[in-house]
Amino acid sequence: MQFILLLLFFVFANVIWANTEALDQEAQIRELEKTLTRIQQESQSTYQQFLMIQELRRNEMAEVPQAVRLPNSPSQSIPIPNYEDLIQLKQEKQERIDKYTTDLDHLYARYRELEDEKQAIFEQIRSLAKKPEE
Repeated sequence: MQFILLLLFFVFANVIWANTEALDQEAQIRELEKTLTRIQQESQSTYQQFLMIQELRRNEMAEVPQAVRLPNSPSQSIPIPNYEDLIQLKQEKQERIDKYTTDLDHLYARYRELEDEKQAIFEQIRSLAKKPEE
C-alpha cells in the first residue's frame, strides 16, 4: 500500500512540476513576444527615418544651388554670382550631404542590429514552443 501511495505521489509531483514548467515557458514566451513587439516598432521607426533622410539626401544632391539658377523670363538679366558665395554654398551643400550619409550609415547599422535581435528572439520563442511538444 505504501509503495502505491509513494508511486502516486511521484506521478502527481511529476505532473505538477511539468505544469509549472509549462507555465514558466508560457510566461517566458509572452515576455519575449512583448520584447519582440517593441523591437519591431523600433525597427519600423528606424527604417522610416532611414527613408526620410535618404530622400533628403537625394533631393540635396539633385538640387541646383540658388545662385546658379537662371531667371524665369527672358527679359530678366542673369545675375553674376559672387565666387565666395558659390564656394560657401557648395561647401554647405557638401556638408549636408555628408551629414545625411553619416546618418544613413548609423540608421542602417541600427536597423541591422534590431533585425539580428528580432531573429534571436524568434529562435528563443521557437525553442521554448518546441519544448512542451518533445
